Amino acid sequence: MIARVFPRKTNATPIDDYVFIGEPGLFVPDDITEVHVSVTFVWDIPAAERIAKAWERIAPVKIGGPAYGDSGGNFISGMYVKKGYVITSRGCNNNCWFCLVPKREGKLRELPIAEGNNLLDNNILGCSEQHIRAVFEMLETQPQVKLSGGLEAKLLRPWHVDLLEKAKVQEAFFAYDTPDDLPPLIEASKILKANSWYRIYKARCYVLCGYPGDTITEAEKRCMAALKLGFYPFAMFYRDPHGKTTKTHEWQQFQCSWTRPAAINATRKRLKF
Repeated sequence: MIARVFPRKTNATPIDDYVFIGEPGLFVPDDITEVHVSVTFVWDIPAAERIAKAWERIAPVKIGGPAYGDSGGNFISGMYVKKGYVITSRGCNNNCWFCLVPKREGKLRELPIAEGNNLLDNNILGCSEQHIRAVFEMLETQPQVKLSGGLEAKLLRPWHVDLLEKAKVQEAFFAYDTPDDLPPLIEASKILKANSWYRIYKARCYVLCGYPGDTITEAEKRCMAALKLGFYPFAMFYRDPHGKTTKTHEWQQFQCSWTRPAAINATRKRLKF
């Protein structure tokens, strides 16, 4: 059996008898033949390599994951992320300066479709229509469907929103990373609002902030613009390719104000959006 080991627990960490967080404890199954140390974040690499050495006394160890630039193969449900999370494509055809996905995974490629209710694809709307429709046929059979990977606003078409409605998607994330994302987001807002699926709590939007040259004032404007368009903003603070961040106390306060639903709802109420 393969033991999967993670340096930290997240909401996506799988749960079974062969999943471990950190170094081996007192009770480890005796049929482990191989250990995979999976690392998502580059800032976890030092801890992961220390953990890998500790597991070498149990079985041969392989260490990898997104932090090591792995391109990823076919998705195996429940292997490295919790059952329910699903990936049906990897890579992206865009080359955004802040995103490591094209460098790590290459051009967009479609994968065999596994079952799950939380879609993590980096750019599902960049896939072929045949693949997109097949993915949503699968999602129609799932409860409490979410699209957490992000939808590219400029690729959104009315038929995509029809699929959101048919699959009863509870929330779908778009992205407002840089100022040039605003015009496509405006058009996406119009498409969404023309469909009965739309509710502001369903149409969500990652807003990248804190990148070089960014200011709290400009980031606030982007969050406000997304909210005014009818998207529920979620501020994400930038880290460089090495995982370093320049987040200050002021930035921390700003991010909290644009990730906490109570704070966002208070802003909506105050500004009557």
